[in-house]
Amino acid sequence: MTTDFLTQIVQHKGHEIFRARKVIAEGRLAELARQRSDFRPFFEALSRPGGAGVNIIAEIKRASPSKGDISPGLDASRTAARYERGGAAAVSVLTDFTFFKGSLEDLKAARSVCTLPVLRKEFIISRYQVYEAAAAGADAILLIARILIAKKLDQLYALCRELGMDALVEIHTPEDARVVAACGARLVGINNRNLSTFETDLDIAMDLVSRLAPGQVPVAASGVLGPKDIQRNLDVGIFNFLVGESIVRSNDPVRFIRELMGVESGWPYPGKGAA
Repeated sequence: MTTDFLTQIVQHKGHEIFRARKVIAEGRLAELARQRSDFRPFFEALSRPGGAGVNIIAEIKRASPSKGDISPGLDASRTAARYERGGAAAVSVLTDFTFFKGSLEDLKAARSVCTLPVLRKEFIISRYQVYEAAAAGADAILLIARILIAKKLDQLYALCRELGMDALVEIHTPEDARVVAACGARLVGINNRNLSTFETDLDIAMDLVSRLAPGQVPVAASGVLGPKDIQRNLDVGIFNFLVGESIVRSNDPVRFIRELMGVESGWPYPGKGAA
């Protein structure tokens, strides 16, 4: 029987939040979150194509439930600095420990060495985690439509924006797209990976982009292995890409990001670059 990774992760997340509340009260986190004023502009960095016609959100990722260890010894600070040198528009940091071997300390370390906006990539199901993200220094959070009822998604999105953070709201199905269009999200991540099975299909983003509401900016996530995958998405109007495993596995992340952007191979994206 196929393992439902998403159900396992969300159930475990509920237990984590219960324990975390005993260490730091939600009220204290909310107080810290509301003291923040140093948010970096995540949405603005992705609202239009960069100079090469492509924006890369480069991810700090050590492991996954389906692949196991990817780069268990990855240093978040060193990696984030490399991502910035490569020309990434933003950094994504997986903060789940149990399934991805990440932490909020990775987020803090990554943000401390670069000037890029930083996304907390996490399975967020509670206001507690939103406050936690802001208090830890996140500039944006991931909200996954599939694990939130519409009302909860609306509440968490509103809290995120109230605090000063941006949100990348993730969809995987036409129904997700309908819900997210209604919540008013500006930035929509279209995940090519089914989070229940962790199977990936690059056509998902290209199929769903037409279902976004006017003004919503798409981000293709998962399955991008090289410039050819970028080009296929550019052809349907997607210019933002969240890329994790292929960057982490590359021998030279700086060069690989530049290759994804077209810089290393002579600007291969017809009509997409800017002088």
